[in-house]
Amino acid sequence: MRNATAGTAILISLFLLFSVASEASQEKKDRFGCHKCTSECEQYDLLKNEYHCHGTISVQSTNIQIAPRIIDGKTYRRVANVLDGDTLTVYYGVGGKKEKVRLLGIDAPETSPREKAECFSQQATAMLKELAHNKHVLLEKDKIQKDDKDKYGRLLRYVTVLETNMTVNEQLITSGHAKTYPSLTTTVENYKKLENNAKAAKAGMWDECAKEKKTQPQPGDRKFPLKGERYGSNNIN
Repeated sequence: MRNATAGTAILISLFLLFSVASEASQEKKDRFGCHKCTSECEQYDLLKNEYHCHGTISVQSTNIQIAPRIIDGKTYRRVANVLDGDTLTVYYGVGGKKEKVRLLGIDAPETSPREKAECFSQQATAMLKELAHNKHVLLEKDKIQKDDKDKYGRLLRYVTVLETNMTVNEQLITSGHAKTYPSLTTTVENYKKLENNAKAAKAGMWDECAKEKKTQPQPGDRKFPLKGERYGSNNIN
C-alpha cells in the first residue's frame, strides 16, 4: 500500500514539474492574452515579432484593435480599408503595416480614376465595405492556386468574415456585385453557377447595367458623315 502511495506521489510530482516547465517554455503573453510571435510564426500566417492576440478581445487600444486574432488555430486579420469592389487592405505585419488583398476568383466593376467608372462599381465597393470593413477576416489560398500574388503585388485570397463565417468572394457573386474571374481555382465552376443564378434573378449589376446599356447609344447607332462632309462639320448631329 505504501509503495502504491509513494508511486502516486512521484507521478503527481512529475506531472507538476512538467506542467511548470511547459508553462515556462510558452511565449509570454500580456494581460490581454496578446504577445509577439517568436517561433512557429509561419504555421499561423504570422510574421516574426508580429503582435497578435488569442481569442476575441474588445479593448480600445489601437495595437490590440488591429492585431490579428488566433481563434481555433486560424488567424483572422483586421480589414483597414476597402479600395474597390474586389480589393481591400488588411493589417499585416509589424507596426500596423498594411497589405493589399485581391479577392480571389471574382471580378468587380472597375473604379479607375484614369477612366470612366464602370457600371455598378460604386455599388460593388459599397457592398464590400458593408461586408468586411473594420472586421476581422480569414485569408485563405486556393488549393491549386499557382501564384501567391497578382502582377500588382496584391495577395490573392478568399476572404471569410469572423463574425458571420461568410466568404465575401462568394457573396459578391451571389448578390450580383461581381462576376467570376476565369482563373485556375477549385471554386471557378461553383462561382460560375452562382453567377448564372444571379443573372437569372437579375440581381445587382445584371439588372441595373442592362437598363443602363439600353439607354446608351450603341456602336451601330453612331452617325457617320455623308459623302462630301467632314468629321466635325456643324451639319453632323
